[in-house]
Amino acid sequence: MLRLGPLRKVPWLLLFEAARVTHGHVMERTSPADRRRVMQLVRRTRGNPLALTARERRELKAIAAKLDLAQLAAALSPFGALRPGRR
Repeated sequence: MLRLGPLRKVPWLLLFEAARVTHGHVMERTSPADRRRVMQLVRRTRGNPLALTARERRELKAIAAKLDLAQLAAALSPFGALRPGRR
């Protein structure tokens, strides 16, 4: 029999909803060309930010600035408040 242990305690529905909100936020605020460029950079560098050139870093920062992370955090804040035992 499969033993899940700590995995049972993960609030899967909350995790799924947070992923859905994050995905929607990213899709609304970035263009398909921006998302394609980020994927090209990640693939080329294999996820290693040290392998980016200065120009690529600036490009990535410009794309990240479009995300408005403060607004994403505000959209996700209700999910953190729903966890039992958290203040």
